Amino acid sequence: MIIDESDGELSSFPQALKLGYAGVSSKNCKGFYKSILNAARVARLGAGHFMSAEDLTTWPGVSVQQDLALVSLLGMTHVERNAHHFIDGMSFAPEAEQRAFVAAHPDLYEKQAGRPARLKAVGGRLALGSLDVPGFAVGADMDFTSMRPMREEVAP
Repeated sequence: MIIDESDGELSSFPQALKLGYAGVSSKNCKGFYKSILNAARVARLGAGHFMSAEDLTTWPGVSVQQDLALVSLLGMTHVERNAHHFIDGMSFAPEAEQRAFVAAHPDLYEKQAGRPARLKAVGGRLALGSLDVPGFAVGADMDFTSMRPMREEVAP
């Protein structure tokens, strides 16, 4: 059994182990250093314990690149990538920003005319070679001028 969403504190995985859990997930949203700490814990525990990796809704661009760099650092070769079910590629970003990310990471992204840039999965695999750049895998500039504040929703 694996502790996943309930892994909210640094002490959560050790507490889960006492309850019979055997694994923990790595997610960038839970914290870069937490994943490294939990990977060290799993390595120390040895056989019968494991770490998985998932992205849930990690957006293409900086977020997905940094998540891929982290799991690569941890030596993980399989990551559940399901954000594409919820997010329409880089449709949130201006065209120029999308083109910049595709140019910086042609092994990871592709852009077809009239469609947003998307992850380039070939045979269920993602190429990570272009992530080896300064700035923790970013390699392209985001267009911060295009960002707008989120609307505050008021409950009825």
